[in-house]
Amino acid sequence: MRAMNKRDTRAQLLHDLRIWMNREGLDAFIVPSSDPHQGEYVPLRYQTRAYISGFTGSAGTVVITATEAGLWTDFRYFLEAAAAVEDSPFVLHRQNTPGTSDYPQWLSERLEAGDTVGFDGSMATEAWYDSVRRILGDRGVLLKSTADPFEDLWPDRPDLPAAPVESLDVRFTGESAHARITRIRRELRRHDARAHVVSTLDDIAWILNLRGNDVEFNPVFLAYLLIPEAEPARLYTEPTRLRPDALTALKAADVEVREYERFPEELESFPGPVMIDPDRTSHAVAQTLGSRLLRVQPQPSTVFKARKNTTEIRCLKTAHERDGVAMVRFLAWLDRTAREGSAQDELTLASKLREFRAADPAYVSDSFAYVSGLNGNGAIVHYSTTRESAAKLEQPAIYLTDSGAQYRDGTTDITRTVAIDATGGAAVVDRFPEVREDFTLILKGHIALARLIFPVDKPGREIDAIARVPLWARFRNYGHGTGHGVGYFLNVHEGPQKIAPGGPDYPLEAGMLCSNEPGLYRTGLYGIRTENLVLVQHASDPSNPEETPPFGEFLSFETISLCPIDRRLVDPSLLTAEERAWVDRYHRRVREALGEFLSREDREWLEGATAPLEP
Repeated sequence: MRAMNKRDTRAQLLHDLRIWMNREGLDAFIVPSSDPHQGEYVPLRYQTRAYISGFTGSAGTVVITATEAGLWTDFRYFLEAAAAVEDSPFVLHRQNTPGTSDYPQWLSERLEAGDTVGFDGSMATEAWYDSVRRILGDRGVLLKSTADPFEDLWPDRPDLPAAPVESLDVRFTGESAHARITRIRRELRRHDARAHVVSTLDDIAWILNLRGNDVEFNPVFLAYLLIPEAEPARLYTEPTRLRPDALTALKAADVEVREYERFPEELESFPGPVMIDPDRTSHAVAQTLGSRLLRVQPQPSTVFKARKNTTEIRCLKTAHERDGVAMVRFLAWLDRTAREGSAQDELTLASKLREFRAADPAYVSDSFAYVSGLNGNGAIVHYSTTRESAAKLEQPAIYLTDSGAQYRDGTTDITRTVAIDATGGAAVVDRFPEVREDFTLILKGHIALARLIFPVDKPGREIDAIARVPLWARFRNYGHGTGHGVGYFLNVHEGPQKIAPGGPDYPLEAGMLCSNEPGLYRTGLYGIRTENLVLVQHASDPSNPEETPPFGEFLSFETISLCPIDRRLVDPSLLTAEERAWVDRYHRRVREALGEFLSREDREWLEGATAPLEP
């Protein structure tokens, strides 16, 4: 008997799901990318969208009707998603492009009044349910929460993870779990609520100063947290996973531990009103609460967590210094490799960088899947290389490395685009004539955002265009946001802040950690992105440092990532004197902060890599 190809496999899965849909009286079914805790990265057990479609990127939605199957994803994954659905029954719908309807509108155009669309209520937020129900309801189409069909349709489905959970000492967090719970209880009283349900795993880990390993790249663990106004808080997770230090810390914070499975039953009987964030809580939880539900956006811990305290900021800066040492050691090694002509591919390059990071005693894991892209693969925004697809290094080449680490004292995320060229960069420019102009325009946008001074109460969407102006002036652009929030030894993507078109209304605030990462992508040739992490800080007017600002308070950014920007790809003639001075000051900081931790060979490389730009 012949083995089933990709089309046969996907067709069989769709056939089985459609039989289930018919049995449940459904005309369509939606499969999102989330889990019951609304995480970006989810445990293997909940990767149902990847299971049925074959697309493994972190963002995307599958919609199945009786006759059609569609996959919706955004600009970051267009190339990866197209490859995944090729020769399969799925059709790729490129979100936010002309002529492409989002999936709720697409469904409303195909279904008739009285038809029913199903979804697993534990996998979608209450806010998502409200939004999609309104769109479908305008056409008389019903939206129905169902059980999880993959319980029966996925025969070898992975079990729930239960990795050990340990405490994070207050010398790293700067605040005890008891103090954090007390702050949340003040918000309960302010909203006249009896309790607060926290479903998001990074919030639970932050509140309780605990860390786990249930989700790849994110040091979190599966749990729910119920914080009553007066009674002890309840942590619902597998009790046997808690190490002695974690149990001791929970006892000190007056937190009771209960089995994960008990949460729905105990929530059902808890008196209200119970406060939830509809953007961060499942529809299933909201259904259980019913009339006891109290909506608050965003939930208190999400805001508290985003504003790093003085201890977290101090630790973050130290972690970024050590991460910078690893990056410099890698880039110096890469240049020596180029001169020697050693055989490498995208996987070995990523492994070498990981090796330098893992030498740090505080290293825990990668903070996301490394992007290690040579030439055209660098143009795939969230490119994920495999042993089968890894491109071999053939000089001259443009290499984009987007990577980061989880350290016990911070999370890092940095992107550098570099020339790999034994001739010192000349051959790269000959092969890619536009690369220096493209690279320098991205650098100009990066500098513009890094130097920006802006009023308080401004959301990131109002400053995103600052980084794009140099590109727009040359009729170029990029399809992703310019910056995302970053956690503290937690998720590399963190809200509520975001620097992106159409981003949330929540303003940037002092203490928030964000990325600054404009990019440019030429399909089949190369991708360019320069990313540093920046801390939002209070800005003072040097001409009136002691006076109350007549026009209100202002904020600025402090760059904390430390790694050279490839001077070989910079066209200094496109930079203003102020921009060249910014690069030289930044490179001087990198050299002074990292030099003492490097070998003589790597320190000599760093001296050359951070030399002043010529006008």
